[in-house]
Amino acid sequence: MLRSRFAARRGHGILFAIIVGALAIQLLLPGSAQAAPGRIKEFLVPTQDSHPGGVAMGADGGVWFTELATNAIGRLLAGAITTFPLPQTGEPIAIVSGPDGALWFTEYSGNRIGRITTTGQITEFQVPLCQGCSDIGPWDIAVGPDSALWFTELDGGQIGRITTGGDISQFPLPGSGFTPIGIASGPDGALWFTDASGVGRITLDGTVTQEWTGISSPSSITTGPDGRLWFIESSQDLVGRLDPSTGQVKQFSIDLNCDGQDIASGAGALWFTCYDLDEVGRVSTAGRVTRFQVPNHFGGTYPDTLEGIVAGVNHDMWFAEEAANRIGRISTA
Repeated sequence: MLRSRFAARRGHGILFAIIVGALAIQLLLPGSAQAAPGRIKEFLVPTQDSHPGGVAMGADGGVWFTELATNAIGRLLAGAITTFPLPQTGEPIAIVSGPDGALWFTEYSGNRIGRITTTGQITEFQVPLCQGCSDIGPWDIAVGPDSALWFTELDGGQIGRITTGGDISQFPLPGSGFTPIGIASGPDGALWFTDASGVGRITLDGTVTQEWTGISSPSSITTGPDGRLWFIESSQDLVGRLDPSTGQVKQFSIDLNCDGQDIASGAGALWFTCYDLDEVGRVSTAGRVTRFQVPNHFGGTYPDTLEGIVAGVNHDMWFAEEAANRIGRISTA
């Protein structure tokens, strides 16, 4: 199960021990709105217990997603779902639309980066192990400002880069004990990533230039419509906002027991999924939180465990329901 793998690693309590950025954290409680009746439509994944996790919009207009438990990549297009099995076991986690029109994804246990065309042709690239590592655990992936794919190595403590031609570079993080999780292209021409206890910045030549510590269990990170970095602090039920020009961090309360999982920019705001509640949330750039109820498919005994989220066309947001085995769409218009 996707979440259990992350949860097992986020409690390490590792502190960044390198250059610390000017940190100014302010917690804001904007008064979250009650769960609103969002316009939600769901699509059942035909493969039983596939555990959809990461989601991305393809160049073909389809919603592409990883199927962790069944070792496959799925596509939802015109209401129909097609499944593309991977050639070998790899546990696909995150997926992103690449600059070459294909989809790129991480394979956690396979130590590979995968590529799938919109016609379903799959190519896999083995990531070299770091010295003394039995696994490197590719986790999140993003398109960089250099049109290469950048990814985190959760178990290897490194940031990786792969060109669309398959050339791989790896950048060890200074020090030891790092568990880089989320990664995103920033507004400043660098990549920004999360670790168990902080947010970091890495330039295109692999130099880690600054860290912000004291941030609790950040996972997913994205650039918002306001040009700031937004991230989820899962264990504290917070959304954080970091201004790269000033170094100031502000935090906004989501909701008790949300356990925010993924965050994405869309429709002029930030959107996040709750793993422990059947809700999708929206945060305005000013920090106003609104929550939208997602139907529960287990009689309320346990949640659908929402995972990845991505902006689609027509201001829709698409998300994965891991436990409920569904892909959801919420209309934001």
